[in-house]
Amino acid sequence: MKILFIHQNFPAQFKDLTPFLVARGHEVRALTMRDEKQVEWEGVKITTYGGSRSSTSGIHPWVADLETKTIRGEACFRAAMKLKAEGYTPDKIIAHHGWGESLFIKEVWPDAKLGIY
Repeated sequence: MKILFIHQNFPAQFKDLTPFLVARGHEVRALTMRDEKQVEWEGVKITTYGGSRSSTSGIHPWVADLETKTIRGEACFRAAMKLKAEGYTPDKIIAHHGWGESLFIKEVWPDAKLGIY
């Protein structure tokens, strides 16, 4: 089974689960914002992404958090689209909901099962 984890600080809370899944023969990948050159960790293929912009200075405080999450969601969406163009399609996606990365992920892979942690 192909399983994709999405977390801005991967491996984070998935540090024990992902190697466990790899050891059982699953193909495990991760999308993360971590700025590092590592392309694999414990058998997990890592793809990094970053926002194309930062939050708007002086934006209304009631929408500042939404804007930040939307920027992260867009960055993750673009990285996912690149993976899809390369032929990757996960069966399952596990994502942390709190940072916005998973906002648009079902637009990329509508048939993948999405688990929100």
